[in-house]
Amino acid sequence: MQIRFWVMGVVLAVATMSAAAVGLDLADEAEVHQIGQIRIVDPWSKSAVGAGHTAKLFFEFKNLGKEPDKLIGVRADLASGRTIFRAVDVKNVERQVAAIEAIDIPLADTTFELTEVGYYIELTGLEVPMLMGKRFPVELDFERAGKGTIEFAARFHSPKLTRRIREAASRGDIEALKAMRPVE
Repeated sequence: MQIRFWVMGVVLAVATMSAAAVGLDLADEAEVHQIGQIRIVDPWSKSAVGAGHTAKLFFEFKNLGKEPDKLIGVRADLASGRTIFRAVDVKNVERQVAAIEAIDIPLADTTFELTEVGYYIELTGLEVPMLMGKRFPVELDFERAGKGTIEFAARFHSPKLTRRIREAASRGDIEALKAMRPVE
């Protein structure tokens, strides 16, 4: 059992050093942007290799406006293919992924997060997979809030998870560390 905790500590240390080596910001503060009345928190990307190189885009958002909105377009210069909005539904432990026309941005008192088990954005037609730490601009187009460009960072997992791991590790909370799983 102690070996397991030692291994977990080594993995956390290596991940932290690796992130620092490729220039990822490990600050405890969330990265916050605003386009119109839409607040966007911690934009990040996950590269994938399959039939073609793709990147999945994730972030948290909160609609501060007085009306619901929709994310209707996304464009990034590094992607020559089309952008696909994805909706994921899990039924009987089977994951079903569908393309959708837009992502609804409801009025909410809390933030909503794009993840691989809900909604996310897929960029297609990348020439090569993205290297961890690469930052790149993405233009988001909202029906009401308008267009704006923000920077995404290629990562292994959500910046929120990194903060949770660092907080638990600083408290020495082994149970919290064991319970954490990356949100996909």
